[in-house]
Amino acid sequence: MSDYLVTELNEDIDFQDLPYWDVVIVGAGPAGLAASLTTAHRGLTTLIVEARDHAGGQPWFLYPHKRIVDVPGFPDGITGEELSDRVYRQARSARVQFRFDEELVSIEDTDQMEQDDALKRVVTSRGEYFCRKVILAFGLLHHPRRLPVLDTLESPNVHYKIPRIGDYDGGEVAIVGGGDSAVDAAAMVVERNGRPHLIVRADTPRARADMVDRVTSGGAVLHARAEIAAAGFESDRILLSLTNGERILCDAVVVQIGYLSARETFERLLVRMNDDGSVAIDPYYETSRRGIFAVGDVHGDIKLIAVAWAEGIQAAIYAFREITSPYWLSERRLHDLKMTLISEKIHEAADMKASARKPRSDT
Repeated sequence: MSDYLVTELNEDIDFQDLPYWDVVIVGAGPAGLAASLTTAHRGLTTLIVEARDHAGGQPWFLYPHKRIVDVPGFPDGITGEELSDRVYRQARSARVQFRFDEELVSIEDTDQMEQDDALKRVVTSRGEYFCRKVILAFGLLHHPRRLPVLDTLESPNVHYKIPRIGDYDGGEVAIVGGGDSAVDAAAMVVERNGRPHLIVRADTPRARADMVDRVTSGGAVLHARAEIAAAGFESDRILLSLTNGERILCDAVVVQIGYLSARETFERLLVRMNDDGSVAIDPYYETSRRGIFAVGDVHGDIKLIAVAWAEGIQAAIYAFREITSPYWLSERRLHDLKMTLISEKIHEAADMKASARKPRSDT
């Protein structure tokens, strides 16, 4: 049986003049969107703050046109862009509010109380928002690593995500990087009758061998042990000079060299971290700071859309229960502690009983 009834937020709510939000979610990827649907459907005013100008997270940014085949409910697969847009529309229909192009700066504790909750102040690059609970859902990796040598071109044909398919039909495309995302981009160029040039610092790409074989047999040119030394224009095309002496004349450049870690942000938020730089959480997805939850790639080992959805939903339910029953989570933790202590006592008694049964050896 469902633990709640869907509650539509009042259409008369003036979201521009709220004194505080019930929940602020940082990140509009799969985990953040799933969490927002769950809180909004439980009648909580919900705001999502997103650093980019679009909702969807990695499925939208990294592989918008790649068909995802492991999401339940889509037997023929679905692209990252379509899936992201569907969930975004669903969130908007639930009256979730969004603020785009705003990066998280800090989360501050305040003395302002609301029904036994000390409000948090979420400070962003463009404003600040008071709220009762915060859910971090922006992933371990924040922004794509950039190449200054290409940024100086200020060209719309330099991409840090896989561009739309129509942007490289039949063209020459330079792809910087040797990982799975770079080789996936090369495969998409091949599928559109284009010719990709893979620029890799190592001897060979580190992506899956079958995908590398697929793109090279499809006409991809591998430029190994090379980096971009200089970039300019020749007519209306981009001319790249590589450190190995080769030159590439291309219609577009796609950079896929990884992302900058969010560790700095976690340190600034003063939350406890694991050894690998991820956020430490308890069984209820709450961080070391009371009222701040974390879901998805910020802590998880399994980086799948379905897992992000599930974690976002669970954390949202815990946040909802904390708001509607302020001492619920504390009572659950106390219960867990008691059960742990009881278990330890039982094991100690069993060990003592086993020791008493052991025959003594004669000396």
